[in-house]
Amino acid sequence: MAKPDTTKLKELLSTAKHVMVFLPENPHFDAVATALSLKLGLQSMGKNVSVLCPQEMTVEFNRLVGVDTIASAFGTRHLVISFPGQTENVDKISYNVENGELQLVVTPKATAPDLDHTKLKFIAHTNHSDLAILVGVHQLLDLGNFYHSARDFFINTKLVSLTVDLPQENYTSYQIYDPNASSLSEIALHIIESLELRVDIDIATNLLTGLEKATDNFSSPDVSHATFDAAAKLMRRGARRGKAINPDSFPQGSIPQAQTQPIALSEDIPVHEVPAPDDASPDWYQPKVYSGNMI
Repeated sequence: MAKPDTTKLKELLSTAKHVMVFLPENPHFDAVATALSLKLGLQSMGKNVSVLCPQEMTVEFNRLVGVDTIASAFGTRHLVISFPGQTENVDKISYNVENGELQLVVTPKATAPDLDHTKLKFIAHTNHSDLAILVGVHQLLDLGNFYHSARDFFINTKLVSLTVDLPQENYTSYQIYDPNASSLSEIALHIIESLELRVDIDIATNLLTGLEKATDNFSSPDVSHATFDAAAKLMRRGARRGKAINPDSFPQGSIPQAQTQPIALSEDIPVHEVPAPDDASPDWYQPKVYSGNMI
């Protein structure tokens, strides 16, 4: 199967200024690595990009560059009332409900002049996005509370799905998938290259880490020559691999050491003989019995 066609994605990105990248509940490491890599790549195009996940990131994702920028809150129904030039005059804000009508009560400070209502600004505050890329999302319900609280957003926004296999739910006509790929990270590299974006060290590191995780360090049966080609490209672009564990970094005694003297397991397995001193007393050659406190 040929690599996924990204022509439509290029068209969508050509007019999009703000892009949101969504992750599902309980995302795989590979999906998070892909989402963050796409964010870094699209930002280099001058796009305003945010990554959102309905759950907080756990410590296992801390190896990824930019993981601290992933947001877990998403809402689209806020109304913001702005008080330009008058904030210092406000003492308190309260509200009343009379005859089913909501009334906001803004009380000025005792020494301040009356508030000028003609300067108030009303802003319908929404998480506006020209394009949403859903990484590893097979059905919209995978988005958990994001979908339940903002269904209109996903109905009215152009969606692009990015999965390895064809999504279980046909929620968008813009689908990017490759069942021959070993991981989302492998597909993400293809996308970034097809968009002619520079793969910097951070992107390369995220994608290589995702690739290794998804393939269990390249031992998965899904690994192909394309997987190794992708890994080679990423390493040539400076991808940093996880450092091997250094025993010297552990406290002394925390790692079991090999026995310096052989231990006899039976009478048939002799131990090394220890030579007796030249002036050894006769009892040197006699069997020894040691006793001590019981533990």
